[in-house]
Amino acid sequence: MNSLAACGTIPFRGRLIRTLAFAGFVVPLLVASAIGQAPSTGTILGRIFNPATQEYVRNAEVSIDGTNLVTYSGDDGSYLLTNVPATDVTVSVTYTGYERASAQVALTAGQTATRDFELKGALYQPGTKADGAIVQLDQFVVSSEREGNAKAIMEQRASVNFKSVVAADNFGDLTGGTVGEFIKYLPGVVMDYVDSDARTARISGLDPRYASVSVDGMQMATAASGSFDAAGRSFEFEQSSINGIEAIEINKTTTSSMDADSPAGRINMRSRSAFDRKRREITATLSLTGNEYSWSFKKTPGPYEGDAYKVRPGFIFSYGEAFKGRFGINLTLGANTVATEQSGVTHQFNYSQPARGPLITQMTFRDAPKLSTRASINLTTDYKLTPHLAISLRTAGSHFDDGTNNRQFLFVVNPAQITPDSSLTSVTAQATANANTRLQLQTSRRNKLNDTVTYTPKLEYKRGDLNLTLGGGYSRSRTAYEQMTEGYFQAVTNRLTRMSWQAQRSSPTSGDWQLRQLSGLPWNDPASFNRSDAFSNNVTANPEAGQHRLWIGYLDAKKTVEVLGLPIQIGAGLKSKLSVYDLEKSGNLQYTYVGAAGSMTAPTTVLPTVTRYPYDPKTNSNVGDLGIPLPDVYTTLRMFQANPSQFTPNLITNHISDHYSSRSVKEQIDAGYVEGNTRWKSLRLNLGVREERTRVIGKSQDLIPNAQVQRAGFTPNTIAFTDYQYRHGERSSKYGSYENTFFSGGAKWSVTRNLNLHFAGSQSIGRPGYNNLAGVITVNEAAQTVRIPNPELKPETSDKYFASAQYFLEPAGTLSVSGFRLFVRDMGSRDQTVTAEEAGYADDPEYTGFTFLRPGNAPGTRRIDGGEIEYSQQLVFLPKALRGFSLFGSLTRTRADARINNHVPKSANGGIRYGNSKFNAQVRCTWSAARLTAVNANEEQWQYERLMFDFSGGYRINQTYEITVSGRNILNEPIESFSNEPGIMRVVNRYGAAWTIGVRGRW
Repeated sequence: MNSLAACGTIPFRGRLIRTLAFAGFVVPLLVASAIGQAPSTGTILGRIFNPATQEYVRNAEVSIDGTNLVTYSGDDGSYLLTNVPATDVTVSVTYTGYERASAQVALTAGQTATRDFELKGALYQPGTKADGAIVQLDQFVVSSEREGNAKAIMEQRASVNFKSVVAADNFGDLTGGTVGEFIKYLPGVVMDYVDSDARTARISGLDPRYASVSVDGMQMATAASGSFDAAGRSFEFEQSSINGIEAIEINKTTTSSMDADSPAGRINMRSRSAFDRKRREITATLSLTGNEYSWSFKKTPGPYEGDAYKVRPGFIFSYGEAFKGRFGINLTLGANTVATEQSGVTHQFNYSQPARGPLITQMTFRDAPKLSTRASINLTTDYKLTPHLAISLRTAGSHFDDGTNNRQFLFVVNPAQITPDSSLTSVTAQATANANTRLQLQTSRRNKLNDTVTYTPKLEYKRGDLNLTLGGGYSRSRTAYEQMTEGYFQAVTNRLTRMSWQAQRSSPTSGDWQLRQLSGLPWNDPASFNRSDAFSNNVTANPEAGQHRLWIGYLDAKKTVEVLGLPIQIGAGLKSKLSVYDLEKSGNLQYTYVGAAGSMTAPTTVLPTVTRYPYDPKTNSNVGDLGIPLPDVYTTLRMFQANPSQFTPNLITNHISDHYSSRSVKEQIDAGYVEGNTRWKSLRLNLGVREERTRVIGKSQDLIPNAQVQRAGFTPNTIAFTDYQYRHGERSSKYGSYENTFFSGGAKWSVTRNLNLHFAGSQSIGRPGYNNLAGVITVNEAAQTVRIPNPELKPETSDKYFASAQYFLEPAGTLSVSGFRLFVRDMGSRDQTVTAEEAGYADDPEYTGFTFLRPGNAPGTRRIDGGEIEYSQQLVFLPKALRGFSLFGSLTRTRADARINNHVPKSANGGIRYGNSKFNAQVRCTWSAARLTAVNANEEQWQYERLMFDFSGGYRINQTYEITVSGRNILNEPIESFSNEPGIMRVVNRYGAAWTIGVRGRW
C-alpha cells in the first residue's frame, strides 16, 4: 500500500492528535464496558421474517412497551434489545403496511430470551369502511412495489440523519441498467446528461463535485473521463450498474461517522445480501434493446466501419442462497449493448454589432451514432464464524465501452462576409480569398473504456449491545480513450474554402436549415477539399488515460449505556483513506496530411472519404441530401501506417503529449469521530464531532525557462531542447495539508405514529479540483508570468441545516415537506499573485521580474436555500378495479444568493403505476427548469427546460415467467439551449427513444 511518508515534514496540528487520541481511548473503553449487564436486566433477541416475500426484514422497529428501549432489525432481520427490565415485558414489532405484532416475554435477571416474529399479512384497513372489513392487497403488488416502498420508508424512519431511500426494483426494469437512470427519480436529484448518457448527479441543484458515491459505505473510485480538470472529482454513473443493488439512499445531511466531503449529499448503493431470504432464489432475464431510429433486426451500415446489428441482446443473472444460516452468497451478472443516435445542430452567434443584432457565424450539423456496452458483476459473501463474529466481502465490478462516430458539417463565415439582408432565419455567406468563409468536414471517432472494481471486506463482532466493526476496502477506476491502437484516427478534417453558401430555415427556434452552395468548387467532390488554403494538423489522435485508486481502513465501535434512565448509544471510530489519482497520458498527437506530393494543396493530395453511411442530423434539414463526402478515419490510419512520410507530424507537440503529459495527486486523509444517540419517549437525538486531516502531494512537470535552456546549448523547437526543458520527465513534488473539525447533529420527533418532525445539521468540505492541486506549470516569456498549481489550496467549507415534516400514509406511502439552508465559504477559485519564494523560485535568477500566479480560494460565502415536497401513495382506498394504482412525485426549488453556472433552480419528478396479479405498468417523468450554463462577453448561454418520460411494465405468464418492457426517453425529448433569450435557439440534439423487451424467469 502506498504511503505518504514524504509528507512527514508537514505540520500535524494538535487538534487532530487530540481527536484521534480521544477516539482511540473511547474504542477500548467501550470494549471494556461490555463485561456484564446490570443484574436487574436481561436481553431479548430474535429475527423478523416476512412470509409474503420470503425475506428477513431490515429496519423493523422493535420496542419494549412502556420504556425508552427501541431498536431496529439489521440486514439479516436480527434484532437485539439489552438492559431490558427483568420482568414480564411486551415486545412489539412495527413495520409499515403490516399489522403491529406483540408478544409477552417473561425475562429474569441476566437471562437472554429469544423471540422471533413473522409479519402478519399484507393488509390495509381503511378507516372509511363502515363494516370495518379489511382489504387483502394483491400478491403481485405486495411483493414488488409496495414492499419496495415499505423498505424505503422504514430505512428513513430508522435513520437519525435525513435521507431519501428508494428500493432498486421500485421503478421496474431500466433500459441500459445504469444507476443514473434510476436516481434521477429521487427527490432533489437532477442528472447532467452528456448527450444520451446520464453521467453525473446534482443534489439540490449543486455541482456534481459536491456529492460522493459509495457502495455499502465504501467510496467508489472515479476516473472522470480520464481528465484532470475541475470536474475530476465528479462521479460518472456510466461506470456503475443497478444490477445487484437492493436500494439507493441519498443522505442529505451526514453524521460524524461519515466522510465529511459532500456538501450536497452522499449517494450510497446498498448491495443485496443472501441473508435477506430463507430459500434459494435464481433469476434470469434475456432481453433485446434497440433505438427508435434504428429498430431493425438486420445488419445496417454503421455506426463504425462496416455493417452492424443495432438491436442487441442483453442478460441479467442472479443467484442468492443462505446455507444453514451461516454462509450466504448473492451473485449478480449482467451485460447489455445499447445503440443510440446523437444528432442535431449547434449555432454560434456574434453580438459585436448591436444595431444589427446577433449574427450566425457558424452552423455545426452532426450525426454521431454509437454503441454503448456495459457489463457488471456484484458478489456478496457473508459468513458467520461464531454467533458473535461475522465476516463479509462485497465485490462490485463494471466494464463500460462507449464508442462514438461523430460526423460533423461546419458552415463557417465571418461577420464581415454576412450579407446585410441576412437574419436569424436566412444567412448568406460571401466568398473570400482566404478561409474565412468555408465548409469544414470532420469525422471524430472515439472509444471511452472504463473498468471499475471495488472490494469491501468487513469483520463485525457483536456481543450484547457492543458492536465492533473492522473494515475497509480497495477501489480502482481507470478510464482510457484509445484510437490508433484500435484502428482509426480520432479526427480527420477537410476544408472547402473560397466559396459561398446560403442557408434558410422556418424560425429562429428551428434546425430545419435548407442549404445550397452559391460559388466555389463543388462540395460533393472529395478533390475539392484542401485545395486553396493549407492548414495544419488536420489529422489527430487523442490517447488519454486516467486512473483513480482508493485504499480505506476503519475501526468503529458502538455501545449502549444507560444514563438517568435514558439509553445512550456511544459510537467512536478511526479511519484512514489514501487516494491516488494518476493522469497517465493526455494531449493531442497531430499530423498534417501532405500526400506523396508533399503539399496539402496539391491536386493529388486527397484524403479518403466515405458516403455509404447515412447522414441525418434529425433536424429536418437537407444537409444529409447534399452528397457531401465525409473523411474516413479508418482508411486514413491505414494510409498512415503504409506511408507515414505522407503525414507531417507536429514533432514537439507530439513528443510532449507522448512523454510529458502525466500528472498525479496523492491525498492521505486521517479521521476520528465520536457521536452519541439517545431516545426519550418519542424524541431521538444525535450529536457528533469529526476531525479530519488531509495531506496532499501534487506531482507535475516543472519547466525550465527558454533562456536557460538556450544557454545550456540547446536549439529551440528541437526534441533535445524539449527534453531538457521538461527535465527528461522528472516531476517535482509539491506538498500541502489542512485539517478540519466537523460538527453534526439532529433531532427526530415522532409526534404521532405517522407524523415525524426532523431537524438536522452537518458540516462538510468540498476538496479542490485536481487541476488546481497538480496542474501544468506554464511559463509565458512574453508576459513574464509563471502559472503554477497549488497543492496547499484549501477546501471549500460548508454548513447545512435541514428541517422536514414527514407523514407516512399506510400501507406504504409518504407525504413530506422539507427545507434546507446551505452556506459555502470560499466557493470556487481564482488566480492570486504570490512571491517567488512562495512559488518555490526564490533561488532562481532566471525568473527575476516574473509574476507568479497560482489558484487561490475565492473569498466570500454563498448561501443556497431550498425546499422539497415529496409524495407517494398506493391508492388502496379506491374501488377494487382501481386499487392497483399508485402515485409518486417530488418538487424541488433552490435559490442561490448569486448566479452560479449550471445551478438548477427548479426540478420535479413523478409517475403513475398500476399493477395486479398478472400485469404491471408505470409511466415516469422528470422535469428540470432552464439553467444558465455559460457567460461570455456579450452572450449568456442557457439550457432550455427539459421534460422526459420513461416507461416500464410486465406481464406475468405464470408463477415462473414474466415478459418485461421498458423504454427510456419515450417521447424523444431533445436537449436544447438558447442564446440570451429563449427565442434564439443555440443547440438542439436528439437521441431517440430506447426500448428493451425481455423475458424473466424466477426459480
